[in-house]
Amino acid sequence: MRKVLGIGVMLLGVAVLGLWANSHEAPALQSRIAAGAAQVAGGSVHGISTMVSGRDINIAGLADSAAERDALMAALNDVPGRRVVRGELQLLPAVSPFETAVFKSAEGGLSASGHVPTEKARALLTPALGEAASALVLASGAPEGQMPAVIAGIAALGPMISGAAEVSDGKLHVSGDVLGPGERGAVLLALAGLPEGAVSLDLTLRDDGTPPDWTLDYSAMQGAVLTGKLPKGLEVAAVAGALGLARIDNEAKSALIGEPTPEVPAIFGILKGWMADFERLRVRIGPGGSRIEAGFGAGADRELISGRLAEALGPDVALDIDVVESEAPEGAERMNAATGQAERLSAGYWLPVASFAADRASCQAQAENVLEGTTVNFVTGSDRLDADAQRVLNRLAAVIAPCAAVGLKAEIGGHTDASGDPLGNIALSQRRAEAVRAALVARGVPAAMLRAWGYGASRPVADNATDEGRARNRRTTVLWSE
Repeated sequence: MRKVLGIGVMLLGVAVLGLWANSHEAPALQSRIAAGAAQVAGGSVHGISTMVSGRDINIAGLADSAAERDALMAALNDVPGRRVVRGELQLLPAVSPFETAVFKSAEGGLSASGHVPTEKARALLTPALGEAASALVLASGAPEGQMPAVIAGIAALGPMISGAAEVSDGKLHVSGDVLGPGERGAVLLALAGLPEGAVSLDLTLRDDGTPPDWTLDYSAMQGAVLTGKLPKGLEVAAVAGALGLARIDNEAKSALIGEPTPEVPAIFGILKGWMADFERLRVRIGPGGSRIEAGFGAGADRELISGRLAEALGPDVALDIDVVESEAPEGAERMNAATGQAERLSAGYWLPVASFAADRASCQAQAENVLEGTTVNFVTGSDRLDADAQRVLNRLAAVIAPCAAVGLKAEIGGHTDASGDPLGNIALSQRRAEAVRAALVARGVPAAMLRAWGYGASRPVADNATDEGRARNRRTTVLWSE
């Protein structure tokens, strides 16, 4: 009996010991299975989740491909102590080509489209893209170089005005606008870490970095236009104002980099006084200096004009002066772009169109009005018309021609101041009167209707004792008769 009792006690002890061992070993086994499952999950592309219940492994999440899914399942089945693996991994859709694009607007904002390979990759892009990163769709199929190319592309957009960084299967194409060579260099630096052949560029420089080089072309018939590259800050309206023009057409670009140069070059202020006389004008200002090519109308004294302009412009401005003939037919009309005055071609000269009743009183008043504010100037001591004489001669011919056409005759009087020999002054005034008469005849006034007469200093209108008075006495007059 005692033997049986002993055996029973022994069996009870073994059972109790087994129950104790099982209660302590099961949690340890579960922990080992959980650790093994977690290790497998940690190696997944998208971070699958695992939960162990007893010896069973429950799984959920995304597999990047069928190959990864099969590898994960095999690894989980190899976890020591596991009983079954429950659950299913979803396959992430694959795209080909794998494309990710980031865009920068002219306002500086970033947007994105296309795909991202992992949520970890999305998180990597979020500091730069912000909310735009959420527009990227999760997909598989990205090559190894996809994300480095996207990150480099975003960095390249930084110094750009606007543009796009588009990555397709690891190949990056960057396009858009940059301000100048410095910004282009910054774009290249941002891309320097990518493999050779992985990047293509299509950049437009708003400013190529070359120095300003610009040209003003003007014609009395068509007006003015600017071409080339203007200095930074130079306004077209300021150039027009310096020349006294109402407007200038602008076909030029403006420099965007470098120090601003808003001041209009001084040569334009010098040319302003001659704009009414130019038939054509070209002013080029560039790294090589300034050059002026000017064409004057019929009757211009090329030598005198060249000398006058060269003296005013200085030795640093290259100057080429020419006298040009109009190709328009006789009697053609135009609006002079510099003066806004209607003009008619007469014997090769563009004369202002005068509109008044051609009677003796009106003709006298019109001639005196022309000569009141100015006079016909001559080279000192000679009968050679001065450089700026053609302007007043054209205006004078414009009022004399219609008066002569109705049968009125005009005496062209020459007058000097009282300086020098009286007889010499009479002879000089006669030659000057004849020079004016010849100039008017050249402009289409009938020669038979004009007479030249030199008065010398015999008819002063001011005091010859002062410079101002002598200047007023040196004059040309017109006196009409039936």
